[in-house]
Amino acid sequence: MSDLFHALRERLLTAGVAPRHARRYVMELREHAADLTAEEMATGLPLREAQALALKRLGGQEVLAQALLQSGEFRSWGARAPWAVYGIAPLLGVLATYGLALGAIVGILVAHRPAPGAHPILPPWFGAATMTLGYLHNLVLPLLTGGALAWMATRQRMPALWPSVALLIVGIVGGAGVAEVQLPKVADGYVELVVGWSFICPYVNLDMALRHIAAILLLTLVPYLAWHIWRKAVPQSPGGPEHGHLIET
Repeated sequence: MSDLFHALRERLLTAGVAPRHARRYVMELREHAADLTAEEMATGLPLREAQALALKRLGGQEVLAQALLQSGEFRSWGARAPWAVYGIAPLLGVLATYGLALGAIVGILVAHRPAPGAHPILPPWFGAATMTLGYLHNLVLPLLTGGALAWMATRQRMPALWPSVALLIVGIVGGAGVAEVQLPKVADGYVELVVGWSFICPYVNLDMALRHIAAILLLTLVPYLAWHIWRKAVPQSPGGPEHGHLIET
């Protein structure tokens, strides 16, 4: 019986139902099936026959699935508007990491001004701090963002197209962004903040950007596509065909 309800859950997720709704619906069906089984066993039937009759009373897999699929309110946002969830949102998320990195740098500079409007007196650890922030917004945060998107896409059983677009956006835009500090060359000089993209002239830190992009995509997009290929190759419903009836054996 467990494998059969697993097949129904996969059917709902593949059709775009949000995971929380699919999980709750299948849980309620399991409880209802257990009650029906207990009723049949009370008449003297053995367990296997009681389970078969209970599932027959519930209905076929497609009938049970359509009961939830007929209402669009149970669909996930990824299924309703994949262009927004896996297109616009990742881009805005990556841009937000630039804002966080720049905000942290500006905060350090402002905190180390001896007086309002004066040049900041940079602490000895300032160079290490800016380098760490660079790795955070160019590598660590894109990896975390890409990993979260890949996990969400696998959980929702999304087709590979839009999640792959999202991971490409995170990898390319996140890995090639430039938000660095140029220290003054003279004692009374200004600290300059450089904001840009490595693929735009003058191609600042292009070699490092390419390494970051390669690392991000290898650790997010490649495993996601490998999982997607594996899922298509390996049967997901050992208890029966994915779109068959729940009482088939």
